Amino acid sequence: SSFTDSFHRASVSLAMLKSALLSCLAVLAVRLTAALAPGDCAFVGIYGDQDDFALVLMEDNEGETLFLTEELPRDHHFQVNKFAAAKSDVSSAKRGSVLRKADFDTDSSSFVAPTALTVFSGSAESPMALCSINLEAKPGTVARKLNEEVSVVMLGLTETAQYAGSTIGSKDQLLEDISNPSNWLRDGHRKLAGFS
Repeated sequence: SSFTDSFHRASVSLAMLKSALLSCLAVLAVRLTAALAPGDCAFVGIYGDQDDFALVLMEDNEGETLFLTEELPRDHHFQVNKFAAAKSDVSSAKRGSVLRKADFDTDSSSFVAPTALTVFSGSAESPMALCSINLEAKPGTVARKLNEEVSVVMLGLTETAQYAGSTIGSKDQLLEDISNPSNWLRDGHRKLAGFS
């Protein structure tokens, strides 16, 4: 009888442990699927005369804190020195939302005349680049993907430019169109259209 009681208690304990582990795994799976990944945003405007920019989310942000830096990922190494966090309402921004400098905790002297901008998640010590724009690339340079999927727009020397291509299509189609410099206007006076 004592053996049966001990065996029953051990079975109950194992069942509770299994249930607790499955609950933890479910929470972890939800968190992993909710995280933004490289290529889930793209820069669609740079406005040097206003010290501003525009980027579009290609997926819903489900609680992730985004950061902005003037650093550019180079190959698989990405070091962040100075950065600004997105404001809290950005953590629930939906696919197609266009974010501006005002959506980040910056002041008037932050990100003035940048030569590159990158949005990343994670932390400064362990950043994961999501999208970048490079304003120093040679004109006509084709955008490249870093870390397999990071969207990098390479416009060349310019102070003001805006994406003027299609805003409807799959994420891959849109990223391809956005990364093509011929789909950009060097005049920022056109109102940015919505993405879907």
